[in-house]
Amino acid sequence: MIEAKTSLILDTIQRITTDTLARFSSLSQEDWEAPSRCHMWAVKDVASHMVATFGFFLNSITRSIVGDGLPPEGSPNPGTADARNMAEGIASRAIQISETDLNNSQNLLGALSGLESELLHTMKSLSEEQWHLPAYHPSNKVSNRGILSWKLLETSIHSWDSLNALDNSYEVDQTAAVLLKEVWTSPQINRWFTTPNLEILDPVTLDVDFGSIEGLKIISWGGNLEIIGSEGGQPNADAVISVDPGLFSLLITARTNLETAILDGQVSISGNKSAIQWFHTWFRGT
Repeated sequence: MIEAKTSLILDTIQRITTDTLARFSSLSQEDWEAPSRCHMWAVKDVASHMVATFGFFLNSITRSIVGDGLPPEGSPNPGTADARNMAEGIASRAIQISETDLNNSQNLLGALSGLESELLHTMKSLSEEQWHLPAYHPSNKVSNRGILSWKLLETSIHSWDSLNALDNSYEVDQTAAVLLKEVWTSPQINRWFTTPNLEILDPVTLDVDFGSIEGLKIISWGGNLEIIGSEGGQPNADAVISVDPGLFSLLITARTNLETAILDGQVSISGNKSAIQWFHTWFRGT
């Protein structure tokens, strides 16, 4: 039997995927060529990256369930790579796919749809024990359950990257935004997109207030960065930002600028305003 939260994540991914594929199917060639919210990527390049990434996830899981959680030949060892040192290769691969292998939008959509279906089917068929098997990812040693968290992140954020660029009313799925908290607080995953501030020696703490649900506490000290759950604003925090979970998912992945969001009235901040610069240093995007 699948654990309740795992089941909710699978259902959320399925719902976002169905919606995204439906929206993709109605895009014109001009839409596919339009700039996305990912720097230097067209919408078609984001979709190509999703094909490559979901194919990677499927390979990791299928190898995991037969007892192989080791890196494929030529791949970096777990814990030795992050978004910064792999960004160029990831970007080049996505563009290569969209310009060569899947340069026809119908083929691209077909490949993405097929992979989504196979990956979700494989995930839903995992036993409780198989969710905890080690699976390969260059960011860190993870389990198949960790790969599911990665899938939630990639699906929700890259759907926004593509679709918000074409319709700025499209928002990050709110259920996904709340569930992504387990990504933000996972040391196995968040090292992929965080940059500890080596200049901050003494601990500084930024609380993230999500309102009616549990927020986050971000702590930086001596080149370390930790993100943990936090019941609202804590009295010992140096600063507190109040923000919607959906917008926060865009801030922490550097899709949106914190200072701009504060000026626009989308985020409020109290305490040490230096927290704005801390945040920009910690979360620089990919």
